[in-house]
Amino acid sequence: MTREPLLRLRDVRQVYNDRTVLDVAELSIDPGTITGLSGPNGSGKSTLLKILSLSERCTSGTVYFQGRAVLPFDAEAHQQITMLPQVPHLLTRNVFNNIAYGLKIRGRKTGLRDNVAAAMDLVGLDSSFAARQWHQLSGGEAQRVALAARLVLKPLCLLLDEPTASVDMESARAIRRAILLARKEWGTTLVITSHNQSWLNDLCDSVIYQYNGRILDCSLENILLGPWLKNDRQEFCKKLADGQFILVPSPPGPDSIAVIAPEVLKLTNALPDHAAHTLTGTVIGIYLDRHSSEPRIHVVCGDHRLVANVPDLNFNGKALLPGQTVTLHYLLENITWLMK
Repeated sequence: MTREPLLRLRDVRQVYNDRTVLDVAELSIDPGTITGLSGPNGSGKSTLLKILSLSERCTSGTVYFQGRAVLPFDAEAHQQITMLPQVPHLLTRNVFNNIAYGLKIRGRKTGLRDNVAAAMDLVGLDSSFAARQWHQLSGGEAQRVALAARLVLKPLCLLLDEPTASVDMESARAIRRAILLARKEWGTTLVITSHNQSWLNDLCDSVIYQYNGRILDCSLENILLGPWLKNDRQEFCKKLADGQFILVPSPPGPDSIAVIAPEVLKLTNALPDHAAHTLTGTVIGIYLDRHSSEPRIHVVCGDHRLVANVPDLNFNGKALLPGQTVTLHYLLENITWLMK
C-alpha cells in the first residue's frame, strides 16, 4: 500500500514582478522524512518553503496537504505546519514566554511548564535560560529558543530555512540533535534548506537540488559556468587556471551553465574510452556519503573543485589519499545543461 504524501505540489509557479522565481511541476514530501533543499542563493529555496508552509499564495498551481487541496493559512493544516525562518524574530519577553507563546494562543495551557522545559531540553538549553530576556541571548542561543518555540507545538511538519547558517558549533550540534529527536519522538516531517552540503547529506533522507526556480534531476556539486569559448579545434571549452581545458558539447548559449554529476566522473586504473576527456588534479578530501553506494573524492583541477564517485579507495594497488595526483575521465554526453 502506497503512503499518501504529507505535502504535494503540482504545477506550482511563483512570479514576483513578472519574474518567475519558482516553477515546480511535481514535488512530494512523504510523512516522517527529512528532506534537504540545496541550491545557490536565488534558486527559490526560501520561496518553496513559504509555499510548503502555507504562508504564501502561489501564482498558479495546487498545494496538497494529506491528499487535500489547501490554500494558504488553511485553518486545519496551518495548525500542523510550522516554519523557522533564516532570521527568526523573538518576542520582547523572556525565554519561557517566547517558547510558551504558541501553546497559549492555541489554548494548550495544561502542563505548560513541563512542555516548555521539555522543548528547552530538546535544543540543549537548561532551566537557567527560562528567565533570560530575549536581548540577553547570543545568536546561537536565540536560534535555539526560536526552534524550541516551534518544537513545543509538536508539529506534524517543520520547515527550517538555513537553521545553522550563523550559529556556533555547539548550537549547530544541538539543532541537529533536536531535528532527529523530533522525527524519532513524534514522527515530525522536516524540510530543511542549507548551503552546507555535507551537513544536509549527513542529516537528510534525501536532498533536492534547485536552480533558477526549478528542481533538478542531478546534484549541483560540479557546476560549470560560462562563458564558453572555442579552442583551436573548434571545440567548446573553458580554460582552467593551470592551463587545462574542460571540454563540453555545444552549449545552448555562450553563458549557459552545465553540470557533471559525480557518478559520471570516472577514476579508473584502465585507459579511458577513446571518446573520453580527461582532467588531472589533486585529491583534497575523501568522504563517505550515506546517499551514495561509493566513496567520494574532492579533486582540485586548476581553479575548479570537482567531486567524483570512486568504486573503492584502493587505486593502482595503493590506498587513495589526499595529496595524490589523479586523472578523471568523462564523456561529453554526460554533461547536463541547466540554463540556456
